[in-house]
Amino acid sequence: MISTAFSDTDAIGFCRGAKSCFTVLHFRGGDMSGKDTEMIDEPLEDDAEAISNLVRQYYATRGTVPKHILLPIECEDREELETFLSESAGRKTVIEVPQRGERMRLIESAALNAKEEILRRTTQAQRRSKTLEWLQKALGLEQFPTRIEAFDISNLGNTGIVAAMTVHVDGKPLKRAYRKFRIRGLEQPDDYASMYQVISRRLQHYIDGDEKFMPLPDLFLIDGGDKHATTAVRAAADLGLVIPTFGMVKDERHRTRALVSPEGREIGIVGNQAVFSLVGNIQEETHRSAIEYQRSLRSEAYGSTLEKIPGVGKKRREELIGHFKSVKAIRQASIEELCAVVPKNTAQAVWSYFRQEEEE
Repeated sequence: MISTAFSDTDAIGFCRGAKSCFTVLHFRGGDMSGKDTEMIDEPLEDDAEAISNLVRQYYATRGTVPKHILLPIECEDREELETFLSESAGRKTVIEVPQRGERMRLIESAALNAKEEILRRTTQAQRRSKTLEWLQKALGLEQFPTRIEAFDISNLGNTGIVAAMTVHVDGKPLKRAYRKFRIRGLEQPDDYASMYQVISRRLQHYIDGDEKFMPLPDLFLIDGGDKHATTAVRAAADLGLVIPTFGMVKDERHRTRALVSPEGREIGIVGNQAVFSLVGNIQEETHRSAIEYQRSLRSEAYGSTLEKIPGVGKKRREELIGHFKSVKAIRQASIEELCAVVPKNTAQAVWSYFRQEEEE
């Protein structure tokens, strides 16, 4: 790492994870001359206050202070800190919070060093445990969220409404515990009614002693906002159960942005990369499971129609569905269009079947 702009500069990095890491990269004469890292228990302060205190402690014991110190975020006591360091150095020390350019790259490098040091010194299990601990504190959960169940509703085409339930234990997906539901009795799409039904059915299985739905989770995560979460809470309450429940809110790019309580209180997770990744992965996994189930039902419905055509085997049915996407498109295709996908004899059989169906 080369810095041509500064001859006497320290770049500060700070990262929270299973542990927290404070990193200082030293640049002298344009080159990175050294690095110091310190692993610490989770600071009680927010990042800005933690960095300010760590910088004071570090340079008070180090004995030498550079001319420039680059911080990753703004601190409220920046002027006081600058005065303290200048007095310690016996000359002016400037503290900056760069926003762009080479100085910003130095800060990014320091942050990356801190993150990599945490990964090097902690196990995956420790990192997952710390992530769930943070989630427990942020959501105010009485129980550690060992088991998290997430739900998503999917409605594609005319094959009905489905829901998917994914299960994560100790922060890892437990795929054998995933469950899928076909929503019953709704004449038109209704996310809230669908969510009420799927939560009710999941919990009723538990009440009935169904081992496939045991134990109860420590946390429900619902794809959607506070109204979706409220619906899930009501479904549980109607069965005499209380499950901590939060909605998973997406931004305009359909990426997980925050968690929201049934009362509408948003809990930001973007600032904690580990929690942000965990919740985002849970939401994506649940959405994927619901979509895959919906598509499998659609393919099953399409396949049952094509199965009636003599001489069209499984491989040809898959080729037709893969290309045309729907039975309606296959029915409307010309003989030439069908021949472009399957052999001529198969194309002729499909085309003749649907022409005969129209005549009848």
